[in-house]
Amino acid sequence: MQTVQPRYRYIRLEGVRKPRDNNHAFYFIQNGEKIRVCKAFFKNTLDINDRPIRTVIEKQNNVAGVLLATDKRGKHGQQKKVEEDIKKGIYDFIEAIPKIESHYCRANTSKLYIDGGKTIADIHKDYEDHCKMNDKPFGNYAMFYKIFTKDFNISFFMPKKDLCKIYHVYETANETEKQALKEDFEKHQEEKRLSRTEKENDKSKTDPDVLIAVYDLQAVVQLPKGNVSLFYYKCKLNVLNFTIHDIINKTTDCYVWDESNGNRGVNELGSCVLNYLKEACEAGKTEIVFYSDNCAGQQKNKFIVGLYLYAVTTLNINKITHKYLIKGHTQNEGDAVHSLIERQVKRQERSVPLYTPESFVTAIKMAKKKGPPFKVHELTHENFYDVKGIYSTLGCVNLAAMKINDDKILEVRKESPNTVFFKKSYNDQEFQNIDIIKRKRVNRELQLKPAFTAKWAFQKRKRVIS
Repeated sequence: MQTVQPRYRYIRLEGVRKPRDNNHAFYFIQNGEKIRVCKAFFKNTLDINDRPIRTVIEKQNNVAGVLLATDKRGKHGQQKKVEEDIKKGIYDFIEAIPKIESHYCRANTSKLYIDGGKTIADIHKDYEDHCKMNDKPFGNYAMFYKIFTKDFNISFFMPKKDLCKIYHVYETANETEKQALKEDFEKHQEEKRLSRTEKENDKSKTDPDVLIAVYDLQAVVQLPKGNVSLFYYKCKLNVLNFTIHDIINKTTDCYVWDESNGNRGVNELGSCVLNYLKEACEAGKTEIVFYSDNCAGQQKNKFIVGLYLYAVTTLNINKITHKYLIKGHTQNEGDAVHSLIERQVKRQERSVPLYTPESFVTAIKMAKKKGPPFKVHELTHENFYDVKGIYSTLGCVNLAAMKINDDKILEVRKESPNTVFFKKSYNDQEFQNIDIIKRKRVNRELQLKPAFTAKWAFQKRKRVIS
């Protein structure tokens, strides 16, 4: 629209005449050329009425002929305001929901997770019932949803299969980006194929002195657990289950403890591995092959290397080899074990809630319907060793030069108790090696120190579950 300025105006001598609004011309631009049309044609083409035209003209007249006024929609200042007590009640209710840390990436994110058995709508319904029961005012779902999603860095815990980040980035890239990523992507795919071939070859071994096993930590189980809505908002006890599955004999050892006895770090998991190695040694196994994922805080670190060196030094084991599955493709037999346990827990929930770690242990023992049941080891703080201390006691030097994060295979041998052998790729034919212990002789009478002298102190809100 353009304002049409009159060539001249008539002015009354006897009084002041209110000036009329100027007329406006209407145009469409076609092929760079302005074509003037009538107002009716302009409105019908744009499917509008007089109101938006009047609004534009009014703003032009009021704001120095330009559209500088801000959008006033929703800013009339007459909205209903939510009372601060209601907002605080929503915050307090969400804060009280029991949360757990991320299982894999807690070092890189502060996001917390809550049980995925409910939706936000379900939680709001429980919040509403809670307020009604205590005769308190409550906020509507829109306000609850906004606070839940905007002000809290929490998400619902949903167990998922391992996802490959490299594959996802490559598949979503454009053609130019794919060319730059192609070499790394193809190398990654080749490593995935070779790692799976390596595991299949190991599974076909028939040597009775060789043990092939995969180990993994199951996702945290929080108790009490059941189909009672009240349990969802109670402070829960975290129970951990570390599984080691013998791929050849199809047997599984489950090491179970709760958070009052230990955490889920290298001391706890390393102690489970060491106990398993002692039992394997007693069963006549002299060569051990482990498979696992690449969790740096649990099994891909210098302390586990020190543990393996200790084992070949003090036990009748000739060689321990640890093969790390490729990131994004770490699915293994341990996942099937965890799936069976989780299904049994859900079956048990339908009939009776799980209150204590003992009920979870019962679910583990009943999970496998065919073949030998899962063997459960119930651990306390007295069963955990100071695995981190083994590394320094042996006199190990820093492994920084080895770049353990890039290793695909690690190996320690009784014949070379001061050396670690490693491969950077499954395609490598020969091992590289590094002398990690500078002493000429290692003391074979090394004494393991306990990791904890007493149970962990509970948070006050977890001491009594009412």
